[in-house]
Amino acid sequence: MGDNHSHSATVRVRKSARPWSGFFLGLLLGISVALILQQAGIWPLDKLNLFGSAGVFALFGILLATAGRDRAAALTGIVPLVLAVALVAWGATGIAEITESGELDGGCTVEAASSVDETVVTDTSRQDPFQVDPEGSLSWVAASPAPITNHFWEIYVDIGGFSVVIASNDEAEPNIDQDSENTGDVANISEYVDQVSDAAGVELDGVFEIGGNIDGDGGSCDGFGFVELTAGPFSTLISQIAAGVGLIALLSLLAMTFSRTRRAAVIEETPAELQSLDYVEDIPAAEHEGDGEPA
Repeated sequence: MGDNHSHSATVRVRKSARPWSGFFLGLLLGISVALILQQAGIWPLDKLNLFGSAGVFALFGILLATAGRDRAAALTGIVPLVLAVALVAWGATGIAEITESGELDGGCTVEAASSVDETVVTDTSRQDPFQVDPEGSLSWVAASPAPITNHFWEIYVDIGGFSVVIASNDEAEPNIDQDSENTGDVANISEYVDQVSDAAGVELDGVFEIGGNIDGDGGSCDGFGFVELTAGPFSTLISQIAAGVGLIALLSLLAMTFSRTRRAAVIEETPAELQSLDYVEDIPAAEHEGDGEPA
């Protein structure tokens, strides 16, 4: 018996699923989309936009990274799916706030006028924010029912349902003159926008939900409204970075979608019985006739 012979053939086999890669690429794509919408003045970075977009695109990424591929291990496949669903669920809690308008509690009022718009805080909404030219003017009148003395105040920006403080006072302000109004008139607010951007750690352009509160002797007030710092599409560094990161994430997801298989060499062995037939020579029948001892 001779040894078995073998030969190889090239076939295409399915690649392993990559749910974590799909999750993170989809997450980056969703956050990029949310930032572009915010910077373009279309929608603020609320729960619905930030977490909803991140979760939906994360699910989309997981689907593209697993469809048509070999199944991943149970834990590897389930954990990113659960995280994506959790993001979608948190974002979905913001659906009830879609029609929300600005609010003021405590009897205070705030009126504002810019070089392109004018409003009162309670008239602003996500669909109709107060528009402000970052290079233009801004004036305001804020009033309380009675003078508030020895007070603390803060201003915050809502990011994904969380309040990020961008300005506040560290020591109580006495309000010696017993004023119940605060007024201001700035010819060019670009310097203030830059200062607040530095404090917030992000470039303030696009639409925001901005709130604040004041609390001291004589009363307290709190509320929020929607403000849009007008800017052209992709005119800010954040929107440009978001567009670049989002494009890379999208192309990476598409690359995974169209490369679900790979070439592999398969070695096939030939049984010894069949192998031996390759070496048997055909003997003509005439050579077998007359065999034996001569007479």
